Amino acid sequence: MEDNKTKVVTITLTQNCNLACSYCYEHNKSTKVMDFNIAKSIIDKELSTVNADEIIEFDLFGGEPFLEFDLLKQITEYVCKVKGNKQCQMFATTNGTLVHGEIQEWLRNHRCCFVCGLSLDGTREMHNINRSNSYDMIDLDFFKELYPEQDVKMTISKETLPNLAEGVIELHNKGFI
Repeated sequence: MEDNKTKVVTITLTQNCNLACSYCYEHNKSTKVMDFNIAKSIIDKELSTVNADEIIEFDLFGGEPFLEFDLLKQITEYVCKVKGNKQCQMFATTNGTLVHGEIQEWLRNHRCCFVCGLSLDGTREMHNINRSNSYDMIDLDFFKELYPEQDVKMTISKETLPNLAEGVIELHNKGFI
C-alpha cells in the first residue's frame, strides 16, 4: 500500500465543539450536522471515481467529530459495506475529551479501518492554556495503545510559544513523537 496514491475526502460532520480553544479560527460555531444522505452521496461519488491503485481516506472532520458519534459510526459502517475491493481508510482528529467508554470500545472494534488522531498541545500547562483546561479529560494511554504510530497534532499559540521545546520533549517522552 505504500506505493499507492491516497485521495483524501473531508466530510465535515459538525461545526460544533465542546471546547473553546484560545486559537480557534471557527468563530461561527453552530449545531448544524451533516445529513447522512448527503454524506452517503459524497461517499458514493468518490468511491466511483477512485482508481484501483489509489487508497481513499475519508476524513471525518468537525468541530469535534465525536460530538456526532452516531453519525460517525453510520458513515463508517456505510463505507465498509459499499467499498467492495477498494482500499479505504476512515480518519478523524479529536480533542480526545469524549473518547471514553462506548467510543473507546467502538474504536477498538474498528481499529482495522478507523484511525483517530489526537490534538495535544504539549505539556499539561500548555495544553490547558490553549484548550479550556481539558488535559486531564484525555485518556492518553488509550491513544498511545491503540494508535502507537499516529502522531499528535500540537498547536502553538503566542502564549505557549516560549515553551515549544518543552512541549515537544514532553510529547516525545510520552511516546507520541
